[in-house]
Amino acid sequence: MYSNIIDKSNRLILNTDISFIRDIYNKIDWSTRLIWIVWQRGVWKTTLLLQYLQKEKIDNCLYFSADNINLINIWIYNFVEKLYLENWIKIFFIDEIHKSKNWNQELKNLYDDFPNIKIVFSGSSSIDLIKWKYDLSRRVLLYKMNWFSFKEYINKVKKINLESYDINNIINNPDKIVKDIYNVLWDEILVLFNNYLQFGYYPFNFESNNKESFYSKLFEVINKTVYEDISNFYKLNSTNLEKLKKIIIFFSLAKPWELSINSIRNKLWISFDTAVNYLQILNDIWILKSIYIEGNISKNIRKAKKVFIDNSNLIYTISNELWINPEIWTVREIFFVNQFNKNLFYSDIWDFTLNKWLDKYYFEIWWKNKKRKQLQNKNNSFVISDSIIFPSEWKIPLWLFWFIER
Repeated sequence: MYSNIIDKSNRLILNTDISFIRDIYNKIDWSTRLIWIVWQRGVWKTTLLLQYLQKEKIDNCLYFSADNINLINIWIYNFVEKLYLENWIKIFFIDEIHKSKNWNQELKNLYDDFPNIKIVFSGSSSIDLIKWKYDLSRRVLLYKMNWFSFKEYINKVKKINLESYDINNIINNPDKIVKDIYNVLWDEILVLFNNYLQFGYYPFNFESNNKESFYSKLFEVINKTVYEDISNFYKLNSTNLEKLKKIIIFFSLAKPWELSINSIRNKLWISFDTAVNYLQILNDIWILKSIYIEGNISKNIRKAKKVFIDNSNLIYTISNELWINPEIWTVREIFFVNQFNKNLFYSDIWDFTLNKWLDKYYFEIWWKNKKRKQLQNKNNSFVISDSIIFPSEWKIPLWLFWFIER
């Protein structure tokens, strides 16, 4: 059994393509003894682990998945210990760690008992992060591996290497940045951007050029997230799980002014507290993202002013499943919102306010003909448009924000 797993590891590493490597690769401190890579399903976590082993030509290493049929009823601790003592393997890359019972305790014990061992592990369920992050916090270095950025998507599709930019550069020097990008892509920018919004967030898009196949796979990701990840962790019955899925569908199809807790409460005929509980679950597992009014630092979901679906590919997938057209206004806002991990706030007057150190910026998301009246001609105020290539005095192309350094 052990030789089979070792042979499989060597085979996978040898056959891994390293022609394109995700940006997060260079942000990980690979020298750390315990590294945790987590995010949704389908963002190339497995590929990243194998690419590191392929690229760096690491000796005395092993890759395996915790859901390997040969490891059923075998403790990871015992498995790793045996390979370390008998085969002198010191570096372990463990995939799908959440498939193993008591994995957190085993990793803690391995870390404490074998100071020469290094472990990099990944999981597709952020619920595991919620439950165990405090237990491992003193030992582990955590990285959240997001979906493809627009920049990564372009680099993969066009086989080029465009760079990222600081938000201040994008806001203050958009002309130069757009010119540099335009010189490479010419008039392909808006076509690439439209494709990205529909099916470019998840790298399994590149496994097939068939859009229907992509939507089918992503819809299955949604189902597994609800009926496996959420179901197993929260022990919810089928009725509650169906309501969670209805919430996902609602926020995928809603118009921007409907993206609130009260909207879903009224739609499903549930109490405010029940709606808050459901939304908290979907926020925790990164299916939804909440935006708060400026000054709210508690991040209590009860205070959320807008609730967005995680990304526009989910919108197009669900719209395709239901045979309806996606709400383009919501697509625009979602794209803009998911460029920022923090410091972006909701406004009752304009769309969003961004606090960046000592600077404050004000944004309205709309078509190219939108005026700045709603922004009250404030300094550092901009209309963000998805239908233009070049910026003007106070108008910036929406697509440009996917080149923000994250």
